[in-house]
Amino acid sequence: MVLIGSTATRSLLLTVLLLAALIPVSEVLAGEVEARNPMPPPVVHRFEAARLISHMLSGRTPLILSGVDPVTSLASEGEGGEVKGVGTVQESEGPAQGPPTPALQAPGAAGVLVPFRSPAPAFSRNVLITRDLSRYPFQTEPHIAVNPRNPDHIVVGVIDYSFPSVTSYVSIDGGQTWEGPFLVKYLQRDLGTGGDPVVGFDRKGNAYYAMLSIGEEEFRVGPYLVVDMVSSVAVSTSSDGGRAWSEPISAARSDIKLRRSFIDEAGRLRGQISFEFIDKPWMAVGPDKLNPNEDAVYVTYTEFATVYEIYYSGELAFLANPVVETTIKLVKGTNQGRAWTAPVAVSPTVVRQFGPGAGQKRVLQGSNVAVAPDGTVYVAYLDTLDDGEMRGLAEIRVVRSDDGGRTWSAPVTAAVFNEISFAPRNANFRFWGSAFPQMAVGPKGEVYIVFVGRPADKPLDDGDVYFVRSLDGGRTWSRPVRLNDDDTNRLQFFPAIAVDPKGTIHVIWGDMRDDPSEIRYHIYYTRSEDRGETWGFEVKEIGQRFVNTRVTDAYSNPNYCFPQGAFIGDYFSIKATENDVYAVWADCRLGEFLGLNQKIGFARLRPMREPSVFISPPVGAAGQSVTIRGTGFQPESNIYVEVSGSVIATTRSDSEGSFTVRLFLPVTTEGSQSVVVYDQSGNFAQASFYTQFGFDSIRKQLDEVRSLADSLAAKVGELSGAPAASAGPTSSGSGSGNNFTATLVFAVIFGAVFAAVYAVVSRALGGSRKGGAGN
Repeated sequence: MVLIGSTATRSLLLTVLLLAALIPVSEVLAGEVEARNPMPPPVVHRFEAARLISHMLSGRTPLILSGVDPVTSLASEGEGGEVKGVGTVQESEGPAQGPPTPALQAPGAAGVLVPFRSPAPAFSRNVLITRDLSRYPFQTEPHIAVNPRNPDHIVVGVIDYSFPSVTSYVSIDGGQTWEGPFLVKYLQRDLGTGGDPVVGFDRKGNAYYAMLSIGEEEFRVGPYLVVDMVSSVAVSTSSDGGRAWSEPISAARSDIKLRRSFIDEAGRLRGQISFEFIDKPWMAVGPDKLNPNEDAVYVTYTEFATVYEIYYSGELAFLANPVVETTIKLVKGTNQGRAWTAPVAVSPTVVRQFGPGAGQKRVLQGSNVAVAPDGTVYVAYLDTLDDGEMRGLAEIRVVRSDDGGRTWSAPVTAAVFNEISFAPRNANFRFWGSAFPQMAVGPKGEVYIVFVGRPADKPLDDGDVYFVRSLDGGRTWSRPVRLNDDDTNRLQFFPAIAVDPKGTIHVIWGDMRDDPSEIRYHIYYTRSEDRGETWGFEVKEIGQRFVNTRVTDAYSNPNYCFPQGAFIGDYFSIKATENDVYAVWADCRLGEFLGLNQKIGFARLRPMREPSVFISPPVGAAGQSVTIRGTGFQPESNIYVEVSGSVIATTRSDSEGSFTVRLFLPVTTEGSQSVVVYDQSGNFAQASFYTQFGFDSIRKQLDEVRSLADSLAAKVGELSGAPAASAGPTSSGSGSGNNFTATLVFAVIFGAVFAAVYAVVSRALGGSRKGGAGN
């Protein structure tokens, strides 16, 4: 039997029904409940305790639990409850996005619809980083890291639905071109990934990748073997810049445990069963206070423990009265991630009760860790308070460690705000992660946090971006400052923050201010050069100052991003170097034109070279065969060649965004012809071809010949009519002379016309031969 309820009441009812059928519990041996007498081989049952907390989880896990994930589903059970398989793959109904036939020539097809790109005033044109290698064109939840030894070396980690695990992409030219995807494998004993990718570099240039790895654990109740889902924080390392990743190490793992268990006088197990689940890992790499010459890897996460009491009805056992305990914990990796400490709790453990009259409804989630230049470690997390998650008030809490993560301060409240809901009222995607704090530490130890809360003065607005800071090591905090400067009630979400080596603070977020329908979003940006006192910047090229500015050059509609519009990740990401800012986000621009599609978009402050095309030869006759070469386009994208508003050919760009195609230009009029080449993401470039001899050239030349003939005919008329104008009789001899003259003149006209036509044709053929030789 599979638990499919999504509410506490339904889950509790199904829990009772499940364990009421599992025979009396007899003894406990090595943490398992064994039968007194020999029994038949156990039948495997699935118990999904995580369903009770699925709405609080992050990454792909809630999608898998609810059956919304387009690739992975939990195994179904056969007759008698036997598990038939785990991690089954569902078939996609969408069309395959395969490449078209290279250089496919079309006779004047209509224009192809692609996203319209409107350049952002301060940022480069956007690049779509990720590639589709399956029928599931979804990549989401990006995180970005920059190599401290080379500011142009970037690694991005993503959830990639082309694989059962997460992947990375690498750029060594500041994001202009990208390599990948490179697979990062989940733990060998597990079944797949839950997402939550986070990447980082140490000072030596080693890359680290943390993610959630999902597996199963077995436990016994009487003769029955029960299976439930468990999770690990898996960490891999790369010594080649993010291309090849090591076998992952489990830095922390959840478990299924008996608590306060004993055998009563009837020989029955009493006590509690705790189903743990780890979620929302975050990672930071920085100086180790215990060894300042080396960097340590710090990973925080939320430990959920769903605890059931064991009850009996006669001889039938069942579980009831679930409570959920949450604790923020941390593990520390040294020796380049090879050695890990035992988990340390950095927060108190709080309790979430269920049902009418439940007094405690508190949850901790969404931790974020950052390391100061002196090795001080900070952890921030969301505390929902006792009014329940996704409602009422919430707090951002911060703790610090001055001894490399061994001991931790008491939590300090950094902000109190109106908590946001699971999803906004204008869209279907999960956005509770917007309330999770995103934190960065400045070069002098300043601590900065951004998050999303509901503004108290705008009840129609489901989320604005807020900023708080601490200038005394996290002991005291400023009042929240709203960063988005729009005067609308439209949504802002998924903020990310970074501080560059000069101390400038950079923030991005998703923003729906530009869409009256409140569904399409852009990425917006702001910065502060005075530690958060004031916000905004001047774009010197146009002499204008902005408080906020748009980063994206095309909008995204989440309804075209993912089935049911349900998932665009839980965060976006930003990193800043001394001379640049790099931003990544979930980009949906292709979905509106290609079917459901989600990519990872990238932009930077420095300008990026624009796409370009070159036509050879640039001059020739109509119908000329030419070669078109293009560079700087979206890699592995459909390419369209358009002349005079009609697409005449399609081809495909390579992995570097280049292409070469040979085709015949259409027969056009004489003169300059505009040739526009664009890809399916909206990049375009323009060139021209000069048609020396088109379908109107002969008509023009014949018009000139006719004009010449008319002129000559007039002259002939004058010559042949001159004697007739004189007085006196005519003779037959003179008439013969006039006929001879007319014949001679018409012969001259015919020769002139023939010569003119011959010249036109010769010129055309000569141009074609020269054009062909130019090829």
